[in-house]
Amino acid sequence: MKVLLAIDWHPLTIGGVQSHVRNLAQKLKERGAEVAIVSKPLNNAKNKLCESLDSKFLTCIPALFPIDTPLNLPDYDELKKVIEKFSPDVIHAHHAFTPLSLMSLLIAEELGIKRVLTNHSITIGYNISNLWKKVANTFLLPYKLYISKAQVIISVSRAADNFISNFADNIPRVIIPNGVDTDFYSPSRSSLSEDSMKILFVGRLVFRKGAHVLVRAFKIVCKEVKDAKLEIVGRGYMTPLLVTLIERLGIRDKVFFYDLVNELTKKKLYDESALVALPSLYGESFCITALEAMSMQKPVVASRCGGLEEIITDDYDGLLVEPNNHVQLAEKIV
Repeated sequence: MKVLLAIDWHPLTIGGVQSHVRNLAQKLKERGAEVAIVSKPLNNAKNKLCESLDSKFLTCIPALFPIDTPLNLPDYDELKKVIEKFSPDVIHAHHAFTPLSLMSLLIAEELGIKRVLTNHSITIGYNISNLWKKVANTFLLPYKLYISKAQVIISVSRAADNFISNFADNIPRVIIPNGVDTDFYSPSRSSLSEDSMKILFVGRLVFRKGAHVLVRAFKIVCKEVKDAKLEIVGRGYMTPLLVTLIERLGIRDKVFFYDLVNELTKKKLYDESALVALPSLYGESFCITALEAMSMQKPVVASRCGGLEEIITDDYDGLLVEPNNHVQLAEKIV
């Protein structure tokens, strides 16, 4: 079987969708499928992860503008040529609201190719169906028409399924949660330390991920736990704002940034941490980081936010706090 995975983000950049596609491609190949990935070019090499991906499996479609954004329009004709040349049995588009994945569904329908769409996203007020049904039938009607090209829709959580249902009249839907390699993400006993006071954050440094809330909470934690340290792994436009906030709070010597890291380094950071904090504010349809941390047998403190509530049962296999409440977050961490 030949499977083409379509993703608007370059698969060697940071993010849950990218990680999902990399792992899915690998597992499909292990099962004997012939796999190809279509994406858009990476214009800024600094955003590339230190991971490998066989170049023969990846084709980058030229985009309208030389910038790294998922909303950048790909060259339709070039995308169609790539699909025709590979001639897949199935096209699996990733993300329901970005152009390359949606164009892939349209082209697949024209060519008579089977079509699957995975929805990885939710947004603010995702569970207000009356609102989103109206939006889907008016302002976002073009998206709904493209989404209708899918023959089946996969959602990574109940929250994601709830949201996409407003755009998916009469399309079969199924929920398949994300997974992680539990053999890889298993604790290395030699690295464990009962004295570790490290709090770990892994994710893109954008507003909705809430790293700024964690920094404010960490200031309170430092008053209770003198040896506490905060390690922040990721990159994004919030970085300079976080640095300014950290300096203003007087905790610069206790906070460490790691930028982009490879999987082995990330695993080591999990190993050496006392807990993992996930203070997302909204738009968290799943959160692969939570699975990685739990697979590493690390306590997780996370926001009551979308798919995180489906992964973590409060006071059973993690602790949940209200979004944007740095005082409550600090209490749970302590």
